[in-house]
Amino acid sequence: MQLHEIQKSCKELLSRVKYPRVGTIIGLQEELGKLAEVVMDVEIYGKPFDKSRLEKNCSEVFFSFVDLCNSYDVELDKISNHRIEEMRKKIEKWEKEHGESLQDKRDKFD
Repeated sequence: MQLHEIQKSCKELLSRVKYPRVGTIIGLQEELGKLAEVVMDVEIYGKPFDKSRLEKNCSEVFFSFVDLCNSYDVELDKISNHRIEEMRKKIEKWEKEHGESLQDKRDKFD
């Protein structure tokens, strides 16, 4: 499914639920907090990694993000393509400046 199709499905699904637009950012923050808890459980508290729990929380964050974008008429296809083009211009510089130190951090933390 393309991003514009996901946005359309989300909009249709939530069309009967009327709440203020500010509710979309509050909902996204709530879901991000839950996702952070999943990561902290593994990385900070040493609990076993549960991929299905991570996936569930990622999907909740994604859905809330799509809802936020819909509330403000932001087209995800458009902004995603624009961001990818911006990243293409920056990635070589980042690789030169940070590649080695980031590898060290990945070796240490991952």
